[in-house]
Amino acid sequence: MKLLIDIGNTSAKIAVMEQDIVHFERRHEPWKDTFTRLQAMFPITDVRLCTVAGEDEELKKALDALTVPVLWLTPAVPCPIKTITGVAPTYGADRWAADIGAIVQDPNHTLLIIDAGTCITYDLFSADGHLIGGAISPGVQLRLNAMHEHTALLPLIPAEKEAPLLGHDTRTHMLSSAVNGTRFEIEGYIRSFLCEYPDLHVFITGGNTFDFPDEIACSITHDPHLIFRGLAAL
Repeated sequence: MKLLIDIGNTSAKIAVMEQDIVHFERRHEPWKDTFTRLQAMFPITDVRLCTVAGEDEELKKALDALTVPVLWLTPAVPCPIKTITGVAPTYGADRWAADIGAIVQDPNHTLLIIDAGTCITYDLFSADGHLIGGAISPGVQLRLNAMHEHTALLPLIPAEKEAPLLGHDTRTHMLSSAVNGTRFEIEGYIRSFLCEYPDLHVFITGGNTFDFPDEIACSITHDPHLIFRGLAAL
């Protein structure tokens, strides 16, 4: 079984996968204790991870103590099923993992991979495997944080999954713009790309997912474990 680790901006997520994910958790204890516990629960054969965080000596020390192969994903690691071009050396490892997770599921169409987490990332790949380009914008909580941090009176409020189109007080006004603004942004990207690429297949992952109107006539796959699928495919 593969032990898969995704270290993001706000938390570290861990999965154990065989044919599919059999265990998932967010890190809540020292790395050494996590690995010891999971190795007692599952026959771990190797570890694969991606991170957007800085150097973590505790993690490195815990990994060095393991007796199984460890793969740190970087943009230099090739996609396992087709040649991909246009990926820069500075490309985020988590983005590359999500991209691979989408490509292995659908290698034959134009793909838009959206990771709606702390930040929202957009990656557009042509059907022949070229990274056409991408974008990064603030996620829902970052939008709420920015309004609080850069004004005198707006409060700090937690993100929610849904919000009214128009609010009735300061809190719901802020939620309306943060939640619905994010949804409109994502929908706008999908509509724009669909005009140019009618074979578009959209993969959406991350903590913020949305439903879209039926008239958006393309395949939309919501996959909360897209990064793990990419790591597992390597």
